[in-house]
Amino acid sequence: MRVALVSSGLVPLPPIKGGAVEEYVYQLSRHLRKLGVDAVAIDAKWNGIDVETDNLNGAEILRIPVRPPTLNIKRNIAMEFQFGKTASKYLNKEDFDVVHANTAWAGFALAINRKRPHSFVYTCHNGLWPEDKVHLGERVVRLVEGFTMRASNAVVALNKTMYRTIVEKAGVNGDKAVIIPNGVDVDYFKPGLRNGEFLSKFNLEVGNYILFVGRVSPEKGVHLLLKAFSHIAQESVHVKLVIAGPLTSSYSASEASPYARAIVEYAKRRLPGRVIFTGSAVKDELRVLYSNAHLFVLPSLAEAFPMVLLEAMASGTPPIGSTAGGIPDVITDGVNGLLFKKWDWKDLATKMLTLINDETLRSKLAAKARETVVEKYSWQVVASRIKHIYDRIIT
Repeated sequence: MRVALVSSGLVPLPPIKGGAVEEYVYQLSRHLRKLGVDAVAIDAKWNGIDVETDNLNGAEILRIPVRPPTLNIKRNIAMEFQFGKTASKYLNKEDFDVVHANTAWAGFALAINRKRPHSFVYTCHNGLWPEDKVHLGERVVRLVEGFTMRASNAVVALNKTMYRTIVEKAGVNGDKAVIIPNGVDVDYFKPGLRNGEFLSKFNLEVGNYILFVGRVSPEKGVHLLLKAFSHIAQESVHVKLVIAGPLTSSYSASEASPYARAIVEYAKRRLPGRVIFTGSAVKDELRVLYSNAHLFVLPSLAEAFPMVLLEAMASGTPPIGSTAGGIPDVITDGVNGLLFKKWDWKDLATKMLTLINDETLRSKLAAKARETVVEKYSWQVVASRIKHIYDRIIT
């Protein structure tokens, strides 16, 4: 079986400093190959001339030359669509059994330019589908993504809420949609990783900080986390807050977004010396941050199936997450983490204090978090379930 896994084309594979979809494509290609599937990750080679093949850590990556679009308005959308269109021309000439798309605009380009009789699979990573009130841009994305999913032979929904909403709102046939979560490399993200030199770079010690990982953007709820931390800071004077992630609005942006600038200014004014912004961190640094954190917080307002949550849990760090999207699918409240009501920063502050002050509970949740991820969300398990979909639709 030969499978093409198509990325967004916006973040090079393998992703070094973030890119959840690209990480999904990269890891899935690696672990499908371990199962005997000839899986190839398709990436963009902007302004390139020849097709280039890389084999990195067991993943075969095919970089296709793509001419950048001349359109500067909505540049990322134009680039992603151009990549998908170029990839479709290549794939229509090649002998693939399955083409597996993962982003709205590249997936749309693949769907409308599909000429070969290969099977078509789409994984929906869009965490905004469950939301009822969305902006105009998201409504357009829903039209595009809905078309792509209806045109697919199979659709992967990352959580139960996503499955229900794409069936109801996008008109996707429930029989061809399957719930399969994201995965995590449990051998890479694990407890007990020490790197004193890296921690000292940010004046951190083992267990003296709360960790958030992700883009500093409104939908991630960073403002709620800062409010909650500000509320408990006087009672927990030994604990710092680490915000690890880019301050830009997109991967191609060079300057911090207005939202991120406001967050940084608030932290400087209200919590001097207590909040550390690391910016984009490479994976080797992130796994150290996860492994040595007191606890991990994900205050998102919308989430499909957050890889950062799986990475933190695999690292043996007790998590606190909001009730948004796929987070409650992973965290069982009081068993392998704690949940707080989405938008409710006071509830978050209470849960943070509970974990800070209760070492026994932290240890219990940390152990169960690691156990949950190993049993349910390792890439070996996820890749095997994806392979089952491929087997079903091509036979």
